[in-house]
Amino acid sequence: MKKPEHLFAMVRTIDASPEAVYAAWTQPEIMRRWFATVVEADVRVGGRYRIENHETDGTVNVHAGEYLVLEPGRRIVMTFQHVGATPNTDYFDEFVSVTLRPLPSGMTELTLENGWDGLGPGDDGLEALKQGWGEWLDLLAAVL
Repeated sequence: MKKPEHLFAMVRTIDASPEAVYAAWTQPEIMRRWFATVVEADVRVGGRYRIENHETDGTVNVHAGEYLVLEPGRRIVMTFQHVGATPNTDYFDEFVSVTLRPLPSGMTELTLENGWDGLGPGDDGLEALKQGWGEWLDLLAAVL
C-alpha cells in the first residue's frame, strides 16, 4: 500500500490486552458498544463493513469500507469512506490503520493512523476528524 498524501496519527494506551483491543475492532457485538449504533462486518481480508452512527439530533452518519490487513492482536488496515449522512454532506475517501503493541503492564499501545489522498477535510474538518477519532478511542477505552 502506498503512503497517502495526508496523514495524522493518534496514540493511546488502553488498559486491555492487544487481543481484547483487536476483538473490540473486529467483533460487531463489541463494536456496537463503542464504535457505531449499527454494525455489519464481514471480517476477513477483502471483506466489507458498514457502520451507522445515530446522533441525538437525528443525524445518521454512515461509513463503509474494506478490510485490507487483519493481523489478530497486532494490526488492522481498512478503507474508511463516508458514504452518507443526513443531512447529506460531501466526504472524501480515507484509510485507517490500527497498530497494537503490548506493554509490559498488560496494557496496549494503540496507534491509529488516518490517511487520505487529494483534497481532504480542510483545517476545520481535520480538527473535527481528530476530535471524532479521539471521542471514539475514549469510548473504546471505557468499554475495555
